Amino acid sequence: MRWRPPAAAVKAPPIDEHSLRKHRRIARQRWARFWLVSKKMTRRRIIEPGATWALSRRTTRRYFLLNPDQARELEQCYWYCLGLAAERFGVVVHAGCLMSTHSHEVVTDVRGVLPRFLQEFHRLLALTTKALRGWPGEVFDKRSTGQHALLTPEAMIEALAYLVSNPVEAGAVRYAKDWPGARTLPQNIGTRVVKVRRPTHYFDPDNPGWPDIVELRLEMPTALELDYGAELARQRIADRVRHRERQAWEESKRTGVAFVGARRVLRQSPTKRARSYEAFGALNPRFAAAGHRGASTETVRRLRAFNAQYDKALSAWTSGKRSVRFPHGTWWMRVCHGARCGPAP
Repeated sequence: MRWRPPAAAVKAPPIDEHSLRKHRRIARQRWARFWLVSKKMTRRRIIEPGATWALSRRTTRRYFLLNPDQARELEQCYWYCLGLAAERFGVVVHAGCLMSTHSHEVVTDVRGVLPRFLQEFHRLLALTTKALRGWPGEVFDKRSTGQHALLTPEAMIEALAYLVSNPVEAGAVRYAKDWPGARTLPQNIGTRVVKVRRPTHYFDPDNPGWPDIVELRLEMPTALELDYGAELARQRIADRVRHRERQAWEESKRTGVAFVGARRVLRQSPTKRARSYEAFGALNPRFAAAGHRGASTETVRRLRAFNAQYDKALSAWTSGKRSVRFPHGTWWMRVCHGARCGPAP
């Protein structure tokens, strides 16, 4: 039998530079195609200047990391981070509420930079919360921020009323005004200016990027001011809040579950977890029209056209055509990859 050297001793033929570059290019293209196609699994939203949004973000595993404290330090951190991020990105804040396990905001994205605003706001709030609580892990859930566009004035009224009455509907306090944490009341919208000093946690006083005082004005949405006027809009919001409070009282009476109360809320531990049941994969809407069928139909039609154009452009991009234009309102591909976008419809 003829002797053969072991496999380890056999030298592989040399690869020329041209073949090596070819293999590397193919590997990069395959990885780019896999990564970009995987982005299709995320929910696309049209990011445009001037849109009004209802936002929410939940803590990791529903820990009470955002629970209000007696010294109101977390409330101070919340308003400071929200005001600082809003000032940096030109976002108009209409209302904000910080619950024990999540936050709510209604804002108008004037410049069309909502993802950048959310990234900065949640980053600052998470870092200050970690420093204040001594929390070693992540603060917010890995899932993306809950956000849906408010298409009509009635949808804005409903979103603002939901935000104001959230402590009552959650069973924490009997009246929205009794919530001991960061809150917004109907009479605050368009009138309140939140002035908050720089928190002692996390923010370096010697860093000029962290101002000593941040002022945040809670503006009335322009659509409400034009349709109703400021006073009537506040009255409409207050009426919806009272309706939601009455529904919460009836539910408490029906189930026999009493409201926690402000004092007991302040005594809750940040390491406590919410026990209420939350259905997996619950509805996460992209927009709200408050029953306005015309606005809903038009938005659905536009979203379908947007997704069809996006899929077509993404397919061309992954095949190497960098001159392709994505639909107007594209964020990720335009900002992170320099893709061009078409004109506004």
